[in-house]
Amino acid sequence: MATVFKPMMTGLAAALLAWNGAALAAQDGDRITSFILSSGGLAQIERHVRATDHSSIKLPVPLEQVDDVLKSLVVHDPGGRATSIVLDGEAPVQEAFSRLPFGPEALSSPAALAAALPGMQVRASSGGRTVQGRVLGVEPPRDEDPGALLSVMTQENQVHALRLGADTVLELMDDSLPRRLQAALQASGQRQADTMRTLDIALSGTGERDVMFTYVVAAPVWKSAYRLSAAKDGKARLQAWAVIENASGQDWDAVKVTLVSGAPVTLSQRLYQRYWHTRPELPVAAGAVEAPRADTSAMMEMAEAPMAKAAAPVLQSFAAGRAAMPAPAPQAPSAAREGQTSVRYELPEPISVAAGQTASVPFIDTRVQAEQVSVFQPERGGLHPVAAVWLKNSTLASLPPGILTVYDDQAGHVGDAQLTSIPVGESRFIYFAEDGKVEVRSEQHPQERLSELSISQGVLRAQRLLRREAVYTVKGAADAPRTVIIEHPRTQGWKFESDQLAGETATHYRLRVEVPAQGSATVRAVMSRQDQQAVALMETDEQVLAAWSANAADDRTRRNLQRLADLRRELADAQRQEQALDEQLDDAAENQGRVRDNLAAVPDDSALGQRYLAALEKEEDRIDTLRQRRQAAKQETANRRKALEEGLSAR
Repeated sequence: MATVFKPMMTGLAAALLAWNGAALAAQDGDRITSFILSSGGLAQIERHVRATDHSSIKLPVPLEQVDDVLKSLVVHDPGGRATSIVLDGEAPVQEAFSRLPFGPEALSSPAALAAALPGMQVRASSGGRTVQGRVLGVEPPRDEDPGALLSVMTQENQVHALRLGADTVLELMDDSLPRRLQAALQASGQRQADTMRTLDIALSGTGERDVMFTYVVAAPVWKSAYRLSAAKDGKARLQAWAVIENASGQDWDAVKVTLVSGAPVTLSQRLYQRYWHTRPELPVAAGAVEAPRADTSAMMEMAEAPMAKAAAPVLQSFAAGRAAMPAPAPQAPSAAREGQTSVRYELPEPISVAAGQTASVPFIDTRVQAEQVSVFQPERGGLHPVAAVWLKNSTLASLPPGILTVYDDQAGHVGDAQLTSIPVGESRFIYFAEDGKVEVRSEQHPQERLSELSISQGVLRAQRLLRREAVYTVKGAADAPRTVIIEHPRTQGWKFESDQLAGETATHYRLRVEVPAQGSATVRAVMSRQDQQAVALMETDEQVLAAWSANAADDRTRRNLQRLADLRRELADAQRQEQALDEQLDDAAENQGRVRDNLAAVPDDSALGQRYLAALEKEEDRIDTLRQRRQAAKQETANRRKALEEGLSAR
């Protein structure tokens, strides 16, 4: 069957696009019933579709979600099971044109298509003439000839030429080429018309039934926005609103929404992308090759490997008293379920959100334990503490992280804060402003003393008590009393003591003090540590030994250390004397060598020669004297070392 191509290809493309839109329309009864939004940036979607007997359900999915759907799709068919999932490839246009001898660029005009079909049988008409034969080529149009020139060879071996104009009709005479070209045009129009893929899911079952599809895809992260209205009775009203976006591509019509807060591991893989294994190329062997080794051994069969063996509502709303908090949520608070690694908040009522819209829905409204305090953090380097609310999660589920707006029951909005995740029963400081009416000054008093000192086998062992006292002076506010919490940093290996210790965290000790209006308070904290040190006394100089003796814990140890310091000083003096004689000997030897060189340069019987000879004799005498003195110094050093060793071994 021949196919006719005219320049009006836009009409064909429009028809194909219209067909494609109908093909990708949602299946009858296709509806989204549930969204489970995760703080990990994923959404678990539940869709329901009506099915009858052995049927094929077409499930449209956005192109960017195909990998996730192929990874996670679960089919719940009460009357059967899913047998296969088929969808178009990642690049259907390229695949369709890969079966043709030309690319999409050849479809711009009949002349471009004919030029891409050399040797193919065609029939072309233009300007009242018709030619038929195999394409020889197409000459591009010239300035004087606006139309391209098609050349064909007829069955009679005659070459005919036809000038192609606006009325050109090109007919393909090959039987297989038109079908492949129609498929390529259809794929091209379909992919340009949308960014969806249709999953053709084959079901094997009986009867009319509701089939549920569950899958997990990427979704915008839902956000928590808290409102905290602090009161003076140790309680506060806490509201939490979730900000969610409908980026599913479909409207939510009475969809059940569940919010999940946690830190799940989320992975993605390009399952939709085609991968090819690169094989090594084996060269063609020409000529004789070496004969293979003869097989002379029986094969041992490998043993078969053994088979592997395999909540109740959290929050209640309450009657708001005099507070700056916005109006209560228009619906009941959510129910929560605490899991091992996450917490789920199920909104009590389905919600409707159009595709692309953003919604804010409340999921917490309750009263919690709260206390207003001022927290001083020395690491900040300032004088003023930070105003905070000490919030305890007295609900039945963990609070997800989010931004928090703080209201005061009298002053209204007083600041914003970051709320970190708070597990059930734990407390956190909510910092929202600087308390400029309170000043805290700190002083550090380091101390060090020996608690124990002993000498054994020439080794001094000492235990030092290191002590750091921190004194915090708090000047209170003029208008009202304050509860001040001082966060003193922890230091690994140090013992902490303070009468005002109220608690501790992994990084700080918390000291609590009540400061009256126009009053002041002092907070003391002491950190101590026992430090052990071992010193080889033979290698320790006299200054260090003298310092140890001054800090000795008892008179006997002090006298022993002083005696050792004296012996070490005497040894050091002997060593310095020996070193000085060595330096003098080196200087004398250098001077002697210089005199020898000068003597060799003048006649022996000259006056200058006689002078150099006398100087040489003088240096010889000096060297002999220095050698004797150095020998005596070495002996003195040896004696002093022996005396020190005996003094060390005696203790």
